[in-house]
Amino acid sequence: MIPELKVPFLKESDIEHAAAELLRRYVKWKGAAVRPPINIDNIIEGYFGLDLVFIDLPDFLGIPDVLGATFLKEKRVFIDESLDLEGKEGRLAFTLAHEGGHWQLHRPLIEADQVTAPLFSKGEIKEQPAIVCRTSQKKAPAEWQADKFAACLLMPAADVRATVRALCGDQLPTWERIEERRKNRELDERLRDLATEVMERGGFSNVSNEAMRYRLLDLKLVVDASNPQRSLL
Repeated sequence: MIPELKVPFLKESDIEHAAAELLRRYVKWKGAAVRPPINIDNIIEGYFGLDLVFIDLPDFLGIPDVLGATFLKEKRVFIDESLDLEGKEGRLAFTLAHEGGHWQLHRPLIEADQVTAPLFSKGEIKEQPAIVCRTSQKKAPAEWQADKFAACLLMPAADVRATVRALCGDQLPTWERIEERRKNRELDERLRDLATEVMERGGFSNVSNEAMRYRLLDLKLVVDASNPQRSLL
């Protein structure tokens, strides 16, 4: 049994800042400007220097519904091979960015607490995965933080805002009941077309429409008709 990773509280702005800081360091390392689609493979393998392995992960770990696992000492990120298929590009990129979020945000905590322990008695991999990411379990704080980091990394705020400005000018898209639906955990279908336009115009080709819709809401780039502040700042 892999223990749940205990992490300190982070504000959304803290995670946004951490993702932006990673991109700044990646730009410096790369020596060139970085624009969407963010090359998350190169961040994982190039900048972080991690080995990326695709494998039947549930079978390998003996854990159902697992999409990713990070081995700290081995410096390896394992991704379930079901994501390395045509049509899964957005889900794959988000999973990679999610694992990158764990590496950036949580690796220092795990190393400090020495959470890792031997799992295999023989074979190539002898380390217990410090982080295992599953699809079926309720979002623990560490998983929520990694998801938020992934969204911020793949859809940088400045690039999303600039694209919305190019499409909409200074007036933000405004609809009724946006805030109410968000509180009820409903993803308003009126956002679908806007998200598609933003993805196409901004070059966000490695994210899903659903992820972009949530990002537009998180950045408050779509507002409720009852909200008097409707300009893009």
